[in-house]
Amino acid sequence: MESASPVTADGAKKRDSRGTSASATAFLDLLRFTAANLVLLSHIFVVFFDNKMTYKGRGVAVIILFVLSGFLITRSLMYRARKPGDHMPSFLADRVARIMTPFVPVLFMIALLNATVIHTNWSLEGLSTGFFALLGNLFLLFDYPVFQLLDIANVDVWWRIRPYNTAEPFWTVAIEFWIYIAMSLLFFCAIKREGIRAGWVVLLALVSVPVIVWNAADGAGKALSLTWLVGGMAGFLVVFMGTDSAAARSKLLAWIIVALGTASLGARIVKHGFDPYDLQTNFLMTVIFFGIFLRLNQATTVWKLPAALTKFGASYSYSLYLVHNTVLVIVFENTHRWPKPLAIGFGVVLAHLVALAVYHSFEKHHRAVGTFLRPIFARALLRSGAPVPQAQVVVPAAPVAAAVVLDAKAELGEIEAPVVQGRA
Repeated sequence: MESASPVTADGAKKRDSRGTSASATAFLDLLRFTAANLVLLSHIFVVFFDNKMTYKGRGVAVIILFVLSGFLITRSLMYRARKPGDHMPSFLADRVARIMTPFVPVLFMIALLNATVIHTNWSLEGLSTGFFALLGNLFLLFDYPVFQLLDIANVDVWWRIRPYNTAEPFWTVAIEFWIYIAMSLLFFCAIKREGIRAGWVVLLALVSVPVIVWNAADGAGKALSLTWLVGGMAGFLVVFMGTDSAAARSKLLAWIIVALGTASLGARIVKHGFDPYDLQTNFLMTVIFFGIFLRLNQATTVWKLPAALTKFGASYSYSLYLVHNTVLVIVFENTHRWPKPLAIGFGVVLAHLVALAVYHSFEKHHRAVGTFLRPIFARALLRSGAPVPQAQVVVPAAPVAAAVVLDAKAELGEIEAPVVQGRA
């Protein structure tokens, strides 16, 4: 079929603003979509089988998505840091918009459904329903290190915030978001010395850094902040190498990296089994990912149909993450007389349909929200006297519309979709 044939036209050879080929972009999309569906699969076992059935390496989706997050966001931070001017306000505005544009309406929807439709408890012990839990969820303070430290000290507090019942998988959203904050402070304040108000620097550091430290010390999710940094190192190397260096253009080097990573990972699995949360294991997984990315980034062909399918699937993967567990719970509670395979199949299809609805209703508008938030963040964060970018809405003429859209996507980081995921 023509749509499934490799393309060697100029469009396939062009790279995006970050120097990523069409084949490498399709690879990243495939990983995002696959990992999001593995998260859905893991929660099928939780909801429909009371977590009594599982599969080996169940946490692999979490690791893939955190490695991807570190890889993509580190690249974004490095590219932004190379440009003159203050970039922290715009980076934070874009990240807040990307995460919260669908998160807030979905969270309110889940709170409503838990008050009216859902009758069972799916969260851990703590405050997982009610106004205070909703407020804590909105500020991404569930399972914050302070709560976990109090638990270790056997101090029971009634106000320990948990994810809002069926939103229990949202715990990694907070980890990832606070990593974004901490890394932006490192790049833009510590390295670039941007003119950010000292009060904001102190406040953001006090809230975000404990999350990094806690997870590096094998906190919730087993050292996810270190996993994120492993992906970040891969992103740093890609930017450092560029696209025209001998290393970036060497097919042999890419295959050597993949081969060594695969052999080492295989040996570790034989010795110790496959535990994706093991830091050495996910480091070797990242080595393989890095080699494959280098090889695909040299490609001058792309298969149109697979690339289009992966792009479509990846586009709503975040929305799928946000809604899938709640959809599965509702289906489970209302299909007790159905054959289990039929109920599960219906739940999976419905989760994807609801996710698509959420994507088109909210998530796809995150760039407009980011554009609106940029000057607000700049006025709040920048010291007096610094130039404040103004939000502008431009309606281009038809012949230049595509170019303007491409420029806007490049500035906001089209590929940097959040890669949040559920507890596996």
